[in-house]
Amino acid sequence: MLSDMGFKKSLLYVGGLLLATVGPITFFSGSDFVTGLKRNWLRSPATAAGYQQAAYGTPVWEAVAKPVAYNEVDSLPLPSLGEVLRFDVTVEWVMRRWPRVTTGLPYLQLQGYRVPLVTGTGVADLAGSLTYYFNAQQQAVRITFHGTTGNPSTLLAMLTSQYHFVRRLTNDPGLVVYETVDASNRPTGTAKFRSAKVVRADQPYNRFEVDLTIDRPE
Repeated sequence: MLSDMGFKKSLLYVGGLLLATVGPITFFSGSDFVTGLKRNWLRSPATAAGYQQAAYGTPVWEAVAKPVAYNEVDSLPLPSLGEVLRFDVTVEWVMRRWPRVTTGLPYLQLQGYRVPLVTGTGVADLAGSLTYYFNAQQQAVRITFHGTTGNPSTLLAMLTSQYHFVRRLTNDPGLVVYETVDASNRPTGTAKFRSAKVVRADQPYNRFEVDLTIDRPE
């Protein structure tokens, strides 16, 4: 029978053999696996959707419609407000239109799909995150946007003409609010424009923070 000291030495010897044989294999396999994950992650284009996810703290998982290279992302045409602020879109259209879509955004009985939105480089363009919410019948019933603009005039012109938004006075001098209601006078949309805390001459596109919600018209 082995003594305690001999038994411990045997365990150390066997452990050393295992470390010498299995250890390097495990290490290099794990390293290659992590490297592969990093390579695939870095290959995916960074978008405003990811930043909004971090900012709003929403637990989500991401679905990519297809692998997209950086040059493909750069060549995608910029969407216009008329293209994106409408309710006849489908989930398939959202997946095809943007190379990276954040999914799994439940809201009540709805399912959300968030995408990055940049409409152009002018001061009246928008930059931020756009989310479509679909019901069980796969109809788009709510659209939200969170982001910035240098001049909200273009967005307001569309909201007032197409969705009948009107201004509602508030007690906050730094906040401008527009709302729309249905035939029963129930709110179906809100647009809030707040002046940025710091306005910089070299950042004319960030003068206003925009918080927009539109529900599907009845």
